[in-house]
Amino acid sequence: MKLIDFIKRKWGLSLQAVEIAAPIVERVGWTGQDFEFLIVGEINVFSDFDQLMTPNSLEWTKTHKNGWDYYQVGQDEFSYSFEEPGIQMTFNEEISFDKAKKIGDEVILNIHSTGQKAELFILDKRKVYRLK
Repeated sequence: MKLIDFIKRKWGLSLQAVEIAAPIVERVGWTGQDFEFLIVGEINVFSDFDQLMTPNSLEWTKTHKNGWDYYQVGQDEFSYSFEEPGIQMTFNEEISFDKAKKIGDEVILNIHSTGQKAELFILDKRKVYRLK
């Protein structure tokens, strides 16, 4: 991640520029088919991934299918993939935005508790995002 962050700083790439310029979107009624999250920052979560990248206030279990790890929270699930700008967090199509946001916020708090800085970006799946 440090190399990617160095490259972004050196060439002035920023996901924030896209997010700030985007109009505020009403997220009432959104489900997992409408959004995904991106966690960015100079972070290292690999030493204790499952504890840092899961919510503390909700019970969860980890499953493995189709070559991917999934985290089950009640009837909903989410997974991670590592992309150039950060860690992508995707959800099943039926999860409510509020539940997913609660999970995402708790993950960010977990990362902050280690002294690392991270931000959660909400991405609308109907839009195309690019680094500027």
